[in-house]
Amino acid sequence: MVKCSHTRRTGVVSFLLQIPTSTGDGYRRIRKSTDSTVSSGSLQQDIDVTRSVEDDVLPETAVLGRNLGWSSAYIIIISRVIGSGIFATPGAIVSSVGSIGLSLLLWVAGAMISWCGLAVSLEYGCMLPRSGGEKVYLEFTYRRPRFLASTLVAVNAILLGFTASNCIVFGEYILFALGIEPDPLRVRLLAVSLMTAITIMHGCFLRTGIFVQNLLGWVKIGLVVFMVFTSIAVVISGSVYKPSSGQTLHGVSDLRPAGFPTTWAGLWEGSVWNWGIVSTALFKIFYSYAGLQNVNNVLNEVRDPVRTLRSAATTALVTACLLYFLVNVAYFLVVPLDEIKESGELIAALFFERIFGPTFGRVFLPVAVAISAAGNVIVVTFALARLNQEIARQGFLPFGDFLSSSRPFGAPLGGLIVHYIPSVVVISIPAQNIYSFILNVEGYPAQFFVLATSFGLIWLRTERPDLKRPYKAFLPAVWFRILLSLALIVAPFVPHEGESGSDHFIIFALVYWLFLAVLLPKWGHYRLEEGTDTFMSRPFVAVNTLVTDISGNEDKYNLDSHGFQIYRHESKEKEFIDTDKIKREYYPETEQLLKDATGASRIFIFDHTIRRPLTNNPAAEVAGNTALRTPVRRVHIDQSYAASIDRVSHHLPDEAEQLLQKRFQIINVWRPIKTVYKDPLGVVDAHSVPESDLLGAALIYPNRKGETYLVKPNPAHKWFFKYAQRPDEVTLIKCFDTLEAPGIARRVPHSAFTDPAEEDKDERQSIEVRALVFYD
Repeated sequence: MVKCSHTRRTGVVSFLLQIPTSTGDGYRRIRKSTDSTVSSGSLQQDIDVTRSVEDDVLPETAVLGRNLGWSSAYIIIISRVIGSGIFATPGAIVSSVGSIGLSLLLWVAGAMISWCGLAVSLEYGCMLPRSGGEKVYLEFTYRRPRFLASTLVAVNAILLGFTASNCIVFGEYILFALGIEPDPLRVRLLAVSLMTAITIMHGCFLRTGIFVQNLLGWVKIGLVVFMVFTSIAVVISGSVYKPSSGQTLHGVSDLRPAGFPTTWAGLWEGSVWNWGIVSTALFKIFYSYAGLQNVNNVLNEVRDPVRTLRSAATTALVTACLLYFLVNVAYFLVVPLDEIKESGELIAALFFERIFGPTFGRVFLPVAVAISAAGNVIVVTFALARLNQEIARQGFLPFGDFLSSSRPFGAPLGGLIVHYIPSVVVISIPAQNIYSFILNVEGYPAQFFVLATSFGLIWLRTERPDLKRPYKAFLPAVWFRILLSLALIVAPFVPHEGESGSDHFIIFALVYWLFLAVLLPKWGHYRLEEGTDTFMSRPFVAVNTLVTDISGNEDKYNLDSHGFQIYRHESKEKEFIDTDKIKREYYPETEQLLKDATGASRIFIFDHTIRRPLTNNPAAEVAGNTALRTPVRRVHIDQSYAASIDRVSHHLPDEAEQLLQKRFQIINVWRPIKTVYKDPLGVVDAHSVPESDLLGAALIYPNRKGETYLVKPNPAHKWFFKYAQRPDEVTLIKCFDTLEAPGIARRVPHSAFTDPAEEDKDERQSIEVRALVFYD
């Protein structure tokens, strides 16, 4: 198929939407996540370690739209926090610590301590406002030992990320409402049935699952508010149903001997101050406050994420603290202390029975509590299934292709299966007090992650002061959280007769990491590489644009006049599947190409990216090409002016001052690996793009900050491309030039674009090398 010169084609190009920049820093922030790929061979010692695979090029795929406002973010947090804890934990707390006063003190202390932990999450979330939560923060902070942080998060999520506790509460309360003895077998059967039903619903009926979890979230909030107002009515009227006599008592004084103490000493009577017991009680209270960081997992979808996160999370914590405290007081006012201690997890059922009598109180409201617990399971399962998908995609699980897939129902069925298996196993454990066992197992390992993020936050304050922090945690609160986490970690070793947590998962995770990241690569003669995906926070819009084919007139366009140039060069490398070989052989070849094309005196190549479909190139997967991506359909310039200057200081710190005295450029060398028809590279005449069309977007790396330019749509932009570009036809793209002179192009926006006439052709394969270009 022959194309005549200067054919004008209609292509689809994606531009940055023109959204006001005053909507919050979170809109402009881009964050990296890491994944693992396997690479053959061993790293060559003579390769410059500063020449790493670059990770600040915008991807082809954007994240979901920002469709979560403040109220939605608040509901995501509070409906996750309010689960089975408030209905089942108070009885266990009082039984272990011995008194109402100490129990209430621990609930308030738990809220204050939870605020210390929340402050850490708020600083991290405002500093790195992207989805992923704790996984992102640990991977960003702890880069060494390699993959250790990722492995610990993966093992914790898979082995301890179950939702068994709320399933158990669901089973107990359903049986209680039906008047059936809640023996362990019946409870487990109902718990497994709930887990199975939710897995099928989320795995096969995605929209239905979302609707049900939203509905039950409001039911849970309404139930807790109802309990609070009920307790107020009890205090005012003093009326309560007494099961032992079948009579109604009138007056608060009738309740006091069996309920709330009347003296300060009576409030603390029977207190057990053993730290091992108190720490176990705190674990259970922390579990009731778990989920305050839930919105951190979905920040990509939150409008104005920085401002919303700060406000919604704090409001949710205050709400939860008030509701928890008032409901506990309601329990103590209505239910005698000895019955509370004997009730185990059924304290809420006794509360309702004593207020409303054996019919309404024993049947309807326990069913509502069970529904609330089920709602919590639905929400947690929904979120963890997506985390499990990402873990499988990173290579931490066998059958990764299947478990990370959304086929056949467009839902994370594989991630749900990974979540379902350990949940059912834990539910099936024949423990006498299975609920308390689950709380201990889930609560103890979490302290290691709290400790890691808290230490990491302080370390980043010192090592990365350049990072913008819209929210800064109160340092004494962070240090207090660290000290408390250390105390809670060692508490199980303090002798006492109660239960203790389990740290076996830490040992398992370390062993798993040792085999996965150290021993197996050594024995198998391969290495694990870190690849990166970039997530763009701002929305884009696709625009139909005229793109001119310059075939036959390539010599009319050069780096200084238009900002791009077609240069003829035959490369010795043809396949581009081995990263080490590319750096060892193709980099020097490209350096000479740039010297010949520009007359530059020195070239420093700092990275490269290969774009080809993984599914069509298994050889590249085996060779571990860490720069493998699909074409970028987002109009951009790789570096802003300031970031371009910083590149010299970053890569050549000892020579930067001298090199910046003279002219230097950043030039991308873009080469087709096969002749390109689909998703060709489009470039814009630099002089047709005014400075007002460029918008800086921050890039956050593990060890520095960068910035790229995004581009607003403008009909005045003049677009060009080379049709059927061959491997020996290289496009030079100028990203930056220090020379400011009339007629000299300083930067050129570029992007892949969709040509409807070529959509049935083979997927594009190309390599782009980025270089600092210096002149004498």
